[in-house]
Amino acid sequence: MFFSSADKFVAAFDFQDVPSKVTIDLSRAHFWDITAVAALDKVVLKLRHAGSEVEVLGLNDASATLIDRFGMHEKPEEIDKVVGH
Repeated sequence: MFFSSADKFVAAFDFQDVPSKVTIDLSRAHFWDITAVAALDKVVLKLRHAGSEVEVLGLNDASATLIDRFGMHEKPEEIDKVVGH
């Protein structure tokens, strides 16, 4: 996933009627840039805000490294800075 597919990724999720648990399986995906990471952050944070427990699994090593470095959905201290809490 990269900048040109990030919007489609986010649009694939329903944020109005969320289940109590969501698993996002990325075993067939590869994250190429920070726009893709931001899209994953957006989806995970919106689902969590709507009350869902979210699990992300199946990341390959390169994608996991990129998400660990630039992603915020698993770093509460960074999320607070962004949302102003």
